[in-house]
Order: sequence, then structure tokens, then C-alpha cells
Amino acid sequence: MLNEAGRVLKLFNIKMPVLILIACAGILDAAYANKESDYSSRFDHVLQRYVSEDGLVDYKGLKDDTEFPEFIQYLAEADPDLLETDNDRLAFWINAYNAFVLSGVIEAYPVKSVLKIGIIPHSFFRLKKFQTKNGGITLNDLEGKKIRDAFNEPRIHFAVNCASGGCPKLVPMIYKSATLEQQLDERAKEFINNRKKNYLDKENDILYLSRIFKWYEGDFTKDNGSLENYIIKYLNKNDAEYIIKNSIKIEYLEYDWDLNDINR
Repeated sequence: MLNEAGRVLKLFNIKMPVLILIACAGILDAAYANKESDYSSRFDHVLQRYVSEDGLVDYKGLKDDTEFPEFIQYLAEADPDLLETDNDRLAFWINAYNAFVLSGVIEAYPVKSVLKIGIIPHSFFRLKKFQTKNGGITLNDLEGKKIRDAFNEPRIHFAVNCASGGCPKLVPMIYKSATLEQQLDERAKEFINNRKKNYLDKENDILYLSRIFKWYEGDFTKDNGSLENYIIKYLNKNDAEYIIKNSIKIEYLEYDWDLNDINR
């Protein structure tokens, strides 16, 4: 009887530290999730204050905002690897990209285009670095390595915003894990059916597309075979049926790099 009690006590002594570690890990994860939610809510408020429904930004007002720098500082310290799900991490990086773009623009504001920021065109995306927990990162590397390579999700191209007229619009809300699928679908449908960015010329059988589809063609065709197959998933029914039944040529529209500034 004493031997059995001894074995139970020994087993209890072995398992107890493990249980404590598991409990502590759970508490830390919950605390981190709450912190992420708090700072994301602050960014949500910022977007609601300075982004219009049609995606234009009040950069003049944002430049003087006191809450936005707190979110940028949070991004410099946050570890998204501690977030629970892939959707949590994807939403984090989409929000981070959009926040860093806004931060970079107001740092240079007033400016007419992101192509005017830096020593050469596109250096805003290729050279300028933004602080994360693991050091500085360019927008190109954030989009390429943290989002595209990690998640294989072409709809992100309709969610990240490059502060330009040709981009899918910046929406006045953050991306959230719980609603991410719905949000990405909405952004895809909205962008693809926006006739200023993409449209079907039935008279000449030409599908005019944003250059986003040219620059990232592989992302869209990887699981769909062709751009047409991807487009018709989100395109309005009439145009989608026309593309299916006819031979269509694709041409690309000029990209609008003017700043998405509400005060221009």
C-alpha cells in the first residue's frame, strides 16, 4: 500500500511541473491575443477616422494623429508566430502592410505619389525598411516572404494597399481572423468588378485587366490554370458567361500611381 502511494506521489511530482508549464503557456497565449486585439482595435479606429468609403485617405489628418504611432510601435515589438491560427497571422501581416504604407506616406507627406518617395522609383517598396520584432523589413519582402510565400492566398492582392489610385482600395476597417474569408472574397469581387480597374470589351473580345494580374500572374494561375479561370470566379454572371463561351484576348491597363489622397 505504501509502495503504491509512493508511485502515485512520484508520478504526481513528475507531471505537476508539466501541467504548470502548460497552464502558464495558455495564460501567456491568451494575454498576447488580448494585446494583439487591443492594438488592432486602435488601428481599426484610425482607419475609420481617416479612410473614406471609396478608399481615399486623409493623410494630413493622419499625420497629426496620436493613436496611430502606438500601433506602429506595437508592430515593431509584436511576434505574430505566437498567434494561434494561420488566419490570425495572415490578418496580422495584411494589417501590418497597410499600416506601414500609411506610416511611410505620412513620413514623406505632402507627396504626389509613392514613386516620389526615396531616391529612385519603387524604392519606397524595395529599399525603405519598417521595424518588426526581427528587424527592418521592406514592403516587398513583407508581401513576398511573410504573406505570399507563407499563405499561397492570391486574394491578398485585393487587400494590401499601395497608397495609389490603381490599387485595390483601402477599406476603413482592419482584417480580422474570424471574418477573413468573407473579407477577402468581398475585396476580390469588388476589385474585379470595378470597371475602372478591370472591364470586358465584348465588341472587341478583349478583357482589360489591372497590371496586378500581370505582375502576380503566377499567384492567380497556380491553382486555376489561367487568369480567365480565376477572374470568372468573382466576375459578374453575365461577363463570366461571355468569357466562358468566347475566345477572349487579355490586355493590361496603365497603372495609376497617383497618391490616394482625399485632399488632392
